[in-house]
Amino acid sequence: MIATKGIFPLLAESDIVISGGGPAGVAAALAAARRGYRVLLLEQTGTLGGLATSGLVPSFAPSSDGERFLYGGIYEEIDRELCRRMGVECKPASWQAIDAEIMKRLLDDLVEAAGVRVLLGVKVCEAEVEDGRIRAIWAATAQGIRRITGRQFIDATGDGMLAMLAGVEFEYGDEAGNTMSPTLCAQFANIDYKKYEEACRNGNSDRAIWLRMLQAGTAPLVEHHFVCMTRMSLATATSNLGHIYGCNVLDPDDLTRGYMEGRRVVRTFETFYREQVPGFENAVLVSTASLLGVRETRRIRGEYRMTFDDYRNRADFADEIGRCCYPVDIHSSSLDSEEQKRVEQVLAATRFKHGESYGIPYRAMIPVGLRNLLVPGRALSSDREIQSSIRVMPPCFVTGQAAGIAAGMAQEGDVRSVDIAALQAALREIGGCLHGRQ
Repeated sequence: MIATKGIFPLLAESDIVISGGGPAGVAAALAAARRGYRVLLLEQTGTLGGLATSGLVPSFAPSSDGERFLYGGIYEEIDRELCRRMGVECKPASWQAIDAEIMKRLLDDLVEAAGVRVLLGVKVCEAEVEDGRIRAIWAATAQGIRRITGRQFIDATGDGMLAMLAGVEFEYGDEAGNTMSPTLCAQFANIDYKKYEEACRNGNSDRAIWLRMLQAGTAPLVEHHFVCMTRMSLATATSNLGHIYGCNVLDPDDLTRGYMEGRRVVRTFETFYREQVPGFENAVLVSTASLLGVRETRRIRGEYRMTFDDYRNRADFADEIGRCCYPVDIHSSSLDSEEQKRVEQVLAATRFKHGESYGIPYRAMIPVGLRNLLVPGRALSSDREIQSSIRVMPPCFVTGQAAGIAAGMAQEGDVRSVDIAALQAALREIGGCLHGRQ
């Protein structure tokens, strides 16, 4: 946290400055810009979308609680348009495949139409704080370090990066500092799905083959949490397979190891599919993701800390800004086989019944000690259990859109002063789901 001003040239100033162009950041930018505010969206990679694009995560989590589309608003708009452009049917109760290239262009179109100023290839690296307010941030650009000022700021980095730079306290991982292991996703082509589907009918799906090899001690990796290889087109698929265990992605050396090991893991799975899975004999690895699939890092200390009790009790909140129904999904942090096996057991045990969900309070996005910062997405204030539910992309869109609207309402004031009834009305106006049945 830096108190000195004016060291670097001013690059931009805006009503609302958003750091991070993933699901939460895009939703915040669109929600605020459509209400007439000047919005600056900063993204360190070359495209918007975060894990949905640069990360090659193959699908969105189910968006229905079994009775209604739960993540209404900007996510629903994007999901339906993505399906239209992909030429597929929207299936809210299922995992929705993401064509990363179509998604990139879709988000470009939306932010341009809304009048959002987007700066790609820009990474926040310091914050100026005075009297509990962020006055400016420093960003690394192609021209060097530049200064950006704003009235309200939104940290949508997923890692709580801006919050940390501004001096916010946070939690990290479990009590021992262990986090969920990340994954490097990848794209494959030249798959014979007719042959693969026949194999599945005969009990020879990729998952079944992998589990049999594990039991026989012949699997190439100790990996009991087999996630998915998701079909994208007639002959292509995107994988979310394997983990990089013991990786602290906030450590530069460990992050580098994570990318390199991730590419080795993908190569191992490529060999497995080509040699063991019918229909994949001639499969080709097209690319690995340029962004590591990180599931957990910092969680801010906020005005309200969401907990597993909130999940278990299907909690409602007076300051609710959205709902979530995804189960507890804490990926293993180690090579321990029993820990890995527990992941899917906990998923099954915590899955809600149809129509059930829990609320997300606005206060969980407000970091203690700052008056003009909101933190939507996976870094909001929570314990590990409920964070593993709220971290998936659809609820990140939901918290992002609420942060964008609230930042506009606050402007020169304190984010705590936002009229909650007015915020909730604005969210319902764009399709947001609040308070159970309402």
